[in-house]
Amino acid sequence: MTTQIVFFGSSEFSLIVLKKLLNAQGLSLCAVVTTPDAPAGRHLKLTPNPVKVFAQKNNIPVYTSPLSFPSPIISRARGCAVGEGAGGEVLGLVAAYGKIIPQSVIDIFGGHIYNIHPSLLPKYKGPSPLQQQILDGVTQTGVTIIQLDALTDHGPIVTQAKSKITPTDTTVTLGVKLFSLGTDLFLSQLRKATPFKAKPQNHSLATYTHKLTRQDGFVSWEEYQTQDLDRKLRAFVGWPGVWTINPQGERVKIS
Repeated sequence: MTTQIVFFGSSEFSLIVLKKLLNAQGLSLCAVVTTPDAPAGRHLKLTPNPVKVFAQKNNIPVYTSPLSFPSPIISRARGCAVGEGAGGEVLGLVAAYGKIIPQSVIDIFGGHIYNIHPSLLPKYKGPSPLQQQILDGVTQTGVTIIQLDALTDHGPIVTQAKSKITPTDTTVTLGVKLFSLGTDLFLSQLRKATPFKAKPQNHSLATYTHKLTRQDGFVSWEEYQTQDLDRKLRAFVGWPGVWTINPQGERVKIS
């Protein structure tokens, strides 16, 4: 039987996952949940994110809130169970969605909603694991599939796969690598007889990241003069960028 997937995502990294799911055998994307259109460009025109654009182009129903599912999807999700020999199940998959999914929605899936996280949990929980691993000079990384619960990156671990951070990796290249690996890992789990057995994380080993702001990209003029900015330049590519204030009090954009 075909596995039905409700996908939650909103970024370019989400799009990597979504494209792989669309082309996978034995899967059907029954809905995509993403963030609402946001102001963009000089005129702040409301613009859909790339996930919404791709889903609409491929005739996948799109919803901009997890609370806006039509009742048939809710009913179908509630009526399906995942287990050995089960068929036609409905699963949720989250990848770089950027929003908290409420417990009421998790309950719709009977707990069978999973998240692709680009670190080896319990290390680097939170919203900026890619950037922080590069900033910390980490060379050994990986991706984790967890069963979602109501707390951020807290749910039990289904499986993990290791990867490397190279000296030239940026947040972009690392994200592409890890979300692609994570999708392959999720699909390989689906092919197992008992695909989603999970074990609790060791939360005593947890480390955390924070939501980045423009200020995170600031370096002092003295630090800028040392030119020892490689990790920040690679971590903060795109957003928040790297910048400083020169002795004349002028803002200088570095990247």
